[in-house]
Amino acid sequence: MKLKDLLRETDVSYPADLRDLEVTGLAYNSKLVAKGYAFFCIRGYHTDGHIFALDAAFRGASVIICEEDIDVKAIPVLKVKDSRSMLSKMSANFYENKDVPFHIYGVTGTNGKTTITYMLKKIIEVSGRPCGMIGTTGYYVGSREYEALNTTPESCDLQRMFAEMRGEGISNCVMEVSSHALALGKVDDIIFDAAIFTNLTADHMDFHENTEEYYKAKKKLFYKTYGASVINLDDNHGRMLYDELKRDKRKVLSYSLKDKKADYFGVILETTEKGSVVQVTEKGAECNMIKLNTPGIFTIYNGLAALACARSAGLSIITIQRGLELLKGVPGRFELVENDKGLIVIVDYAHTPDALEKVLKTATDFKKGRLISIFGCGGNRDTKKRALMGMIAGKYSDYCIITSDNPRTEKQENITADIESGIYDTGCNYEIIENRFDAIKKAVSIYNKGDIIIIAGKGHETYQIIGEEKYHFDDREAVKSIIEDGE
Repeated sequence: MKLKDLLRETDVSYPADLRDLEVTGLAYNSKLVAKGYAFFCIRGYHTDGHIFALDAAFRGASVIICEEDIDVKAIPVLKVKDSRSMLSKMSANFYENKDVPFHIYGVTGTNGKTTITYMLKKIIEVSGRPCGMIGTTGYYVGSREYEALNTTPESCDLQRMFAEMRGEGISNCVMEVSSHALALGKVDDIIFDAAIFTNLTADHMDFHENTEEYYKAKKKLFYKTYGASVINLDDNHGRMLYDELKRDKRKVLSYSLKDKKADYFGVILETTEKGSVVQVTEKGAECNMIKLNTPGIFTIYNGLAALACARSAGLSIITIQRGLELLKGVPGRFELVENDKGLIVIVDYAHTPDALEKVLKTATDFKKGRLISIFGCGGNRDTKKRALMGMIAGKYSDYCIITSDNPRTEKQENITADIESGIYDTGCNYEIIENRFDAIKKAVSIYNKGDIIIIAGKGHETYQIIGEEKYHFDDREAVKSIIEDGE
């Protein structure tokens, strides 16, 4: 594609002799540059892309997009105000295909994003249409799966995957939209058919200055949506967002388990350790029941959100019912670890105070013996939530084992001390076992019939980051190894 076409609808000026410069690809990692690529110098958390400009030129880049003066004489350099923003705009131009219909549904909020995307994907597929998915557990394009390095990929990668989907005849995509992605402009040039707001509790305070800034980042998604914004009225920030969008005359749909005036109101008919049955009222009229195969009030909220979004897309209640019923579970979300000894061990991704409380409370409602919890907190991340998570674990657990999560380069004893400051005054019996495998082994060794073991924090993840190294570790594999192999 010619540079002039890549820069369409941007305010970047360039010399006339570069108008017809051919660009064969886009990259923000110099190692991925091939002949004819445009290389974007982006400032990241740990490094600055400007220092790799020479390497990109050496690898064959045809032009460098940067924010500061750099000494690269071999190829053209375009200086812009914001390289990341320019990457988004130029990626949208590079991969555009307006002749192919493409529908994107975004989900944001502190908790519930992954489960809702799985629900929506299944519903859309039951309607007879293939659907891509982008989120925490991976990026799914037809039969291909890419590792999820971030919940929401960089704009260039998003546009490339959208193009892949269109090329395979996939006209729908559901995706998690993180607050980081919204704050950094990764989705600035994407228009969403519909968007869902789940909830907002304190998280990522190492990135956002405060909860208000966190909320403002989330809110951006709903002004990039030309269809319905689907909002949880039972969340305080959700109610605030709903009112703001209404005032701005945006199309809004609400869901609730408390407010009968919500567009989608749910009444719980049955809830057990196997799931729930919910009667749904659509805009004042009973429309039908939905069956969910994962227990917990949080799953019911997720189901209502998926239903409301699918209805806004024109899908029938019958299709939605069938899709939700066929979804047997989501990796790492209240996932029961099957074993031949009959132990009840559940793995969940809960790594925020709100998520941990919901998971432990759900387990408490069904336990016949003790609730044994295992969890830790990530290193080099938001420290404020550690004591709160300790307090929550102590409140609901009969026995708690504090262990490592992803300590990264932070000392594990510092992380543990923060957690302990919250759990200590609850009176809950607890111990500290730094090695995660040994912590799980201890929980299994003290298990009695009727107990429930909850292993929180990692969920679907198959690794631990200790120091600068990433090691293979899967809570589910560890459980099976300990229970079934005696180790």
